Amino acid sequence: MPHSSASVRGALCALAAALAVAGCSSHGSSATVPGSSGAAASAPPPTATPRTTGQPDGPSVATAPELASGGITALTSGTRVTGSATYPIPGGIRAGTTLAIAVNCQGPGRLRVQVQPTGISFPLVCEKGKVLPFMNEIHVSEGRATGSLRFAADQKVTWSFAVGWDPNPPEQH
Repeated sequence: MPHSSASVRGALCALAAALAVAGCSSHGSSATVPGSSGAAASAPPPTATPRTTGQPDGPSVATAPELASGGITALTSGTRVTGSATYPIPGGIRAGTTLAIAVNCQGPGRLRVQVQPTGISFPLVCEKGKVLPFMNEIHVSEGRATGSLRFAADQKVTWSFAVGWDPNPPEQH
């Protein structure tokens, strides 16, 4: 039986509270970016978790993941990327907001996503013959004039992504 977005969000929030992590989201994990110290988040950086998508044909690296389910508008995206790349976040990092990052990856290996210059990163494990969708939301407490997403991937990993600001972020626990 399919689960509604609200029931999935509630279950993940309950699990996150039980594990005492920095936050939760309907599609993955959250973290709080610390103040100006540049140190890691108060909890260890989160590991993104697979998510279900509303895409009819399932996730693909040929298209950018959908962010629209929560009213999130994509700022930038990329498709069919192999290996490592860096993408600027248009408008920089906005204090007091939640950055939503969706990634689809395929191929044997790992992909690490870094939000620069915040010091927050999360690893993804990708698989050969499968496209795995991930979503991570990061609460940003300090603004920066510029910001970027750095993707460090094994050469056999192909991926797509979309990033945007979540106007209705999950409640922090």
